[in-house]
Amino acid sequence: MYGRAPAILLVVTVTAVIFIFLLHRTLDRLRMGKKEALLLIALMYAGGFLPALPLGGGLAINIGGMGIPLGICAYLIARAPTAEEKIRGPATALVAAALVWSLDRLLPVNPGSAGYELDPLYLPAAAAGLIAYLVGRSRRSSFIGGVVGVLLLDLSSWAENMLRGFRNIPILLGGAGVFDAALIAGVLAVMLAELIGEIRERMGGGPQDQI
Repeated sequence: MYGRAPAILLVVTVTAVIFIFLLHRTLDRLRMGKKEALLLIALMYAGGFLPALPLGGGLAINIGGMGIPLGICAYLIARAPTAEEKIRGPATALVAAALVWSLDRLLPVNPGSAGYELDPLYLPAAAAGLIAYLVGRSRRSSFIGGVVGVLLLDLSSWAENMLRGFRNIPILLGGAGVFDAALIAGVLAVMLAELIGEIRERMGGGPQDQI
C-alpha cells in the first residue's frame, strides 16, 4: 500500500492540474479574460477551505464550490445578448437535472454493480455536462446548465430528506470546492460544445459553438 502511495499522489496531482487548466480555458472561452479567470479560480480554490454558509434545514453552501460558480452563472445570464439566450441557460439546467435525476433512480447505487463502474459522485457531472450541451448548444448555456443542473440535483436530495422527515442529514452544496461535481459538469459541457462544434464546422456545417 505504501509503495503505491507516491504513484496515486502523482496521478491525483496531474489530474487536478489538468482540470484547473481546463477550468481556466473554460472561463476564458466564456470571455472572462485570462487574468480574470485566474483570479476566479484562485478565489474558488481559497473559498473551498472557508466554513460553509448554513442556509437552514441542514442545507449549507460552500463558497468556492458553489457560491462563486453560481455568481458566474448569474453574470453570464445577465450578459446574454437576447431574452431567448437568458432563458436558455436556466431551462437547460432544468432539463439536465430532470434527466439526471431519472438516471440516478435507474442505475445501481454502487460502482461495480451490473457492469456499472462510474463513481456516482461524478455521474451527475458527466451526464449533466452532456445533456447541457445537447440542449443548450452554446458555451454559455452549456456551462449554466451543467453547474445549475448539479445544484438542482443536490437541492432535490435535500427536499426528499425533508419530506421523509430526515431533517438531520446535512446537504453541502459544492462541498468539494473547486473540484466539485458542479464545476466538473460546467467544464465538461463547455468542452463538449468546443469539440462537437469544431467537428461539425470541419464537416462543412459552419461555425457551431456560440458564446
